[in-house]
Amino acid sequence: MSILQNSLVVAPDRTQRLLGRREVALLASLAGVITTLLCAAGSWIPSLWGDEATSVISAQRPLPSLFAMLGHVDAVHGTYYLLLHFWVDLFGASPFSVRFPSAVAAGLAIAGVVVLANRISGPRVAVFAGMVGLVLPRVNYMGEEARGYALSAAVATWLGYLLVVQLQEKGRHRWLWLLYAIGVAFAAYVFLFSLLLLVAHAIVVLRSRTAGLRRDWLRATILGLVLALPVIVYGVTESGQVDFLAHRNDASFVSDTVSPWFGTTQFAIAAWLLVLLGTVALIVTYASRRLSLLGVPRSVWMRARRILGRLVTVDRGRETPSLLLFAGLWLLAPLVILLAVNVFHAIYSARYLSFSAPAAALLIGWVLARVTRQWVAVVLTGILALTGLLSYVQNRTPYAKNNSDWAEVSAVMQEHAHPGDTVLFDEGSRPSRRLRLAMYTYPQGFAGLDDITLAAPAAQTTNWYDATFPLEQVASELTTAHTVWLLEYKAQGAAPDTWDRPVLAAHGFVVRASYEQHSSVIYEYVRG
Repeated sequence: MSILQNSLVVAPDRTQRLLGRREVALLASLAGVITTLLCAAGSWIPSLWGDEATSVISAQRPLPSLFAMLGHVDAVHGTYYLLLHFWVDLFGASPFSVRFPSAVAAGLAIAGVVVLANRISGPRVAVFAGMVGLVLPRVNYMGEEARGYALSAAVATWLGYLLVVQLQEKGRHRWLWLLYAIGVAFAAYVFLFSLLLLVAHAIVVLRSRTAGLRRDWLRATILGLVLALPVIVYGVTESGQVDFLAHRNDASFVSDTVSPWFGTTQFAIAAWLLVLLGTVALIVTYASRRLSLLGVPRSVWMRARRILGRLVTVDRGRETPSLLLFAGLWLLAPLVILLAVNVFHAIYSARYLSFSAPAAALLIGWVLARVTRQWVAVVLTGILALTGLLSYVQNRTPYAKNNSDWAEVSAVMQEHAHPGDTVLFDEGSRPSRRLRLAMYTYPQGFAGLDDITLAAPAAQTTNWYDATFPLEQVASELTTAHTVWLLEYKAQGAAPDTWDRPVLAAHGFVVRASYEQHSSVIYEYVRG
């Protein structure tokens, strides 16, 4: 244990000199810009997948159509769709374009990690937490995905910063409480489950010795919830959307300890070992100084209780929650709540906890900052960077997103199909995997093709996907067709689906060519 104590010490946070405004702004900006560039680099390589197709299709709807849809489905993502709508109007809907806002949001999240760490624990923790955030696989993954999770992580981080400032300043900046209330509402509109963060905030605030501060926080939180009431109501009424989770085993050891914050098993193992090392060092440091461990008298336990009370410390008149308490609650409280609710109603998905990923960067950065020997800290950081790099490269392969191959499907269609040909899509697979979505995410390969089973495009429905006819119902359209392209889904290691193939055979069509892709097969049918 002496070796452990020599390499890791728990220095009181109040001994750390905080960076000045210009210094922390420069450091946070640097971390944010690098994170954005890392997330954006190569983000166009993986094919867009089902959830991203939902974002793209929703964002491209006219605003009246979008609001009509949100009244029936996906209200919890409505704010993100609305923001993406205006972005797409300006910059188009290419894979790089629709994913770039998430890269910016990831950068804002890590910039917030740096500012927050400096505010609580000083510059050393801020530097290490920022470096960890740069290589955190979960951050890099949601930073290259056209979904709102990166934005929810950024909002959660800066909302936490507002709370810490008010705790330190005894809540004397009244206008910050109003900003906090607006932040609570915005967090709900970006992603409803972000409100679980308020449980962690409540525990931290309740430890405050200032009754007025607790009262002001409660008022600000209630105001934020009132402002968010519309999305809360719609989110509850549309909760049937996630009933499909009841048929999946999303709540597992891996999804509980790896997926929400780390993204990959390799990084999670390294990260949890560091957290465990820091925890043991913390216990050993205090135990060796204050406890005999065996035959501990009551007076010693009372002293240990006072030591635990130092999770909230007073620093030059500012009440500061320790980073361990703040980040630990941010990391674990939402997970515990979701798992508890999931026992009675299927609601758990590891992706829903992405807004807690910055807390992991804070905790790991805290441990690295306590390593007294610089070379040890560099080696440990390098190990994390290496495991993160492996994930980073893997996430920029063509099929990294749910094995989607829509980009190459579109490329094959563009090369072989001709305007006027008929196109049919496998409608029997899971909605997020249906190849019809390739036509919206990579439209260049489907220009001029005749989609005979289309009943109504998504923009004319109250759902995010097209309404379609069964082929049998519109089979008369086949009488004038010469070439028919049928796109079938093929799960990994399984035979392709046979959707519509018997109908085509019954109408005299035979396969002239087939093009097998990563997760699909494209059949070219002609009259026999």
